[in-house]
Amino acid sequence: MKKAYYPILFLLLALCSACNDWLDVNPRSQIKGEELYKSEDGFKKALNGVYINIAKEGLYGRQTTMYFTDALARLWKDPSLNTDVLYAINRFDYTHQNVEPLVSSIFLTYYNSIAQLNDLLKNLDERTDVTFRYNNDKLLRGEALGLRAFLHLDVLRMFGPMPQTATDGTLAVPYVTEITNETSKLVSKTWGEVFTLMEKDLLDAKALLEEYDPVVTATMRQLEDTYYIGTEGMPEDEWQYFRHGRFNYYAVLGTLARMYHWKGDKEQAAAYARQVIESEKFPLATEETLSQSGSDLVMYDEHLFDIDNPDLQDIVEPLFATQTASLNQDEGALDVAYESDVHNSDIRYRNRRYWETVTYQQSVITHFRKYTGNNTNASSNRVPLLRSVEMYFILMEDAPIAELQTWLDPYIVARSLTRTAIEGTLTTESEIVAFLEKEYRKEFYGEGQLFYFYKRHGYTAYTWPSSYTLPQNALVVPKPDGLTDFE
Repeated sequence: MKKAYYPILFLLLALCSACNDWLDVNPRSQIKGEELYKSEDGFKKALNGVYINIAKEGLYGRQTTMYFTDALARLWKDPSLNTDVLYAINRFDYTHQNVEPLVSSIFLTYYNSIAQLNDLLKNLDERTDVTFRYNNDKLLRGEALGLRAFLHLDVLRMFGPMPQTATDGTLAVPYVTEITNETSKLVSKTWGEVFTLMEKDLLDAKALLEEYDPVVTATMRQLEDTYYIGTEGMPEDEWQYFRHGRFNYYAVLGTLARMYHWKGDKEQAAAYARQVIESEKFPLATEETLSQSGSDLVMYDEHLFDIDNPDLQDIVEPLFATQTASLNQDEGALDVAYESDVHNSDIRYRNRRYWETVTYQQSVITHFRKYTGNNTNASSNRVPLLRSVEMYFILMEDAPIAELQTWLDPYIVARSLTRTAIEGTLTTESEIVAFLEKEYRKEFYGEGQLFYFYKRHGYTAYTWPSSYTLPQNALVVPKPDGLTDFE
């Protein structure tokens, strides 16, 4: 057999080097593929390695959820020092000496993870000598295909063109489906090409996981208790349990809804969002669930897909929990954001559940508690990447307006919003978008989704926490020079 290597670091971004340096294979920290992929356990370790990689602070453990993307939505209080990197991000200064390498690192980490998935898929095709039990090869392939599409979609949403003006021929981002350093295969593809490849990956993943993912027939809670191993209708392999943090069947459906929503295909987006909700596997969080002993604030039951980083508290403590916490917001601005004068029972702001104001000797800071917890809610090492509430928002926007109440009513009840303040105010598309802007802000604080809402709708100015006119092209994060120079 031809000797293959599993590249932990496949791509190298070096802004000061030649234009195609980001395509280079980095020979450090390689594991021989013939060793890693000689058994089913090796394949499992390879996929788990991708989940670990995307959970680190370079991606969803910090940058592309609570930090960089939320800063682009200007959710955090502006730093007093103009030398602070957050100050530069808040002003979309992508050429800043500390922002440019941050953006490059995000881009690199996405494609490193994609390269690992491609290597896994390649070996699933080639290693016919490996025996898999319990159809785990089908699960591995389905998860890898779905996750590859999910990561490419996030690259497209961040680095791709504005969706309102993009056409099939508009240059977008690379969509990489094989291990290669041939530059012709690693440059950006068009908007139409990216969606074609992404749709294929997701539909192929859907076909596999619909048949082989245990979450289709079992509940998420059942799959979190290995007591059920081997009982009737339940998996016999412990590896098939704990599906929230794996790219499961419903994560595929949710990503299809998100993808079509980004593309502007309302009918398809609504159809897949309905399937997620109608499964009844991901109930909306309520006052009751958040008040339960030991509950956290990440609304775990809503998670179609999340990451779990055992080191998350070390990452979030300096951001949210200390006297010098870098990410916080003023009480007055939060009162406006949560419309506390109108929705005084909102479960996210009731008794300032997600926020805590602390007076220090020389400062007063309002701390964000979603991940660090509060006096009654536990901390969490999970960061949600796709939640069922987003499916409700997609349906409010993309389903026929005659269906609006079908999706709005459960949300109002779950979040304890004041119904009389909403009734009769959502009769036009622009009114619905204005409502959803506020709800995306409340709902996805610390999760990085509001920036994408702004981009999808082509905002040219923000009105909260203060009026701010966006610079030209502010919502298109520039691809690294190492790629654009070559293209």
